[in-house]
Amino acid sequence: MKTFFTAILATCLALPALAQDKEDKIGTVKMGNLIQAYYKTKAMRDSFSKYRAEVREQVKEREVAIIAAREEAQKFHQEAQVPTLSEENRAKIFNQASRKQNEALSLQKELREWLNRRSSAIDEKANMEFAGIRKEVLNIIQKVGEEEGYDYIFDGSGASIAGVNVLVYTKDATDLTGVLLERINQNAPKEEAAKEGE
Repeated sequence: MKTFFTAILATCLALPALAQDKEDKIGTVKMGNLIQAYYKTKAMRDSFSKYRAEVREQVKEREVAIIAAREEAQKFHQEAQVPTLSEENRAKIFNQASRKQNEALSLQKELREWLNRRSSAIDEKANMEFAGIRKEVLNIIQKVGEEEGYDYIFDGSGASIAGVNVLVYTKDATDLTGVLLERINQNAPKEEAAKEGE
């Protein structure tokens, strides 16, 4: 019985060694390059540039109202400086100046809060869309890995804390970045595909 268990144990220990006898097919990719060159990434960047341009235009419009309120407040302050004014009229004009100054401050605060909300919403949407793009690229890499019989595909573009690529060396590894660039952009609109080829 002891010999039987010894034989089973020896077989179990030998299996991993047998599995490692075959050479693993290893590939590398530069994930950063793939994501940057993906046609959907460019489309996403373009759409978010438009969102940010729209926000800048709205900020300019709101700033016009703030500047107008400040200028009115300043004008009232100057009117109140006229020496011939009665104290009652001077107080009324100062009151108007104060109201306009408060209006400008209120508009400024409202603009700041609105801008924070818009920026947060745009950033959140960008992060969600970027996560979707990253997932699409990973799915394509996995599909290519399965089709081409790769055991491992490593990202060679990731850097460690020391600023050195995490994957410094791989023996007999094939860089699949070029092949994958073609694959991820095969469904790009014709205009985008033409630009990639230039």
